[in-house]
Amino acid sequence: MTIDWRIIPSLSALRAFEAAARLESLTDAANTLNVTHAAISQHIRTLEANLETSLMIRQGRKMELTEDGRRLATALATGFGHIADEITAMKASSAAAPLKVSVTASLAEHWLMPRLGAFWTKYPDIEISLTPSPALVDLKQDGFDLALRYGRGHWPPYEAEKLVSANFIMIAHPDVANTQHKDGSWPKNTRWFIESKGKEHQKWEKVHRMMYEDHSVTVYDTIQMVLSAVRAGYGLSVQPKAILEHDLVTGQLVAIEEQADPDLNYYIVTRKGHQSKNLQTFVRWLRQSA
Repeated sequence: MTIDWRIIPSLSALRAFEAAARLESLTDAANTLNVTHAAISQHIRTLEANLETSLMIRQGRKMELTEDGRRLATALATGFGHIADEITAMKASSAAAPLKVSVTASLAEHWLMPRLGAFWTKYPDIEISLTPSPALVDLKQDGFDLALRYGRGHWPPYEAEKLVSANFIMIAHPDVANTQHKDGSWPKNTRWFIESKGKEHQKWEKVHRMMYEDHSVTVYDTIQMVLSAVRAGYGLSVQPKAILEHDLVTGQLVAIEEQADPDLNYYIVTRKGHQSKNLQTFVRWLRQSA
């Protein structure tokens, strides 16, 4: 259905008339809409002039609708009612829909997942849908509410806020760490383990050359396999400190060397403009959890 907006009077005037017709009082309509009595009267006069008909007549202290007034009031009540019902349903649907979050697999497993239990305990009605992927998603086009990204925080046209530092550390099992020579070198048979899709450490290694080229390198498809090999004492790796909290606290792995770059971090990335209450709650919780 095509609407010819040229024939439709001012929506403010229609709203004022609908309130006055429903409440049968200009004063009550003014109080409901938080405007003056004179503003309601002016809207109705303008509407009557536009439609070239009388819509309301005064009967004592009340306003009584004319036949045309009743027809218009019924149409407005039905139309505005349908709009209100649809908006209410949309808001309810939006509030119930899971928040869609894009995140790298390593950050999801080792930083976010261990914390999500506390979030759901506090906010049991907010569902979170995680999509672990190294891909740089388009929040708007791909339908994501939020992304946790590694980089320097520049992804126009989106907003980026630092979540945690992405300092990279050289890690090893304590037994392997003890094989390091006093001059900082490693035995020739020392092996490195890296993830084939690990964009974070690949970028870091190219800049800082933390890996030694004269050692063997084993490439695995997943960060889980890399960390399993290092935890088993098979060699060294370079990984973001943010995903190694548990291993370092328990002593299962030790940090041998750490290098920092203040611009390289994990960021909370969101669209500009209005955010749902659930998204605002989740972002606020992320800040507190960092």
